[in-house]
Amino acid sequence: MSAREIADHADMIVAGYAFTVKEDYIEVTDLNDLKKRAVIQNGDLVESVMEDMDDELVMLYYNRNREILEETVYA
Repeated sequence: MSAREIADHADMIVAGYAFTVKEDYIEVTDLNDLKKRAVIQNGDLVESVMEDMDDELVMLYYNRNREILEETVYA
């Protein structure tokens, strides 16, 4: 999948990270490096192939925008 396709299907994009809500988790993809992905489940980062700094940023962006993401998905 290309960065554009991922972005088109994302529920939220913050600072180049695409957050896509799946059935019971959120998949996060770095649109600048598609190999960098993470999974957030129940508010916790449970899987990642990103660097520690990216993980911290992803969780910061997720926690800051959690309510907006939930409103978008469940609206």
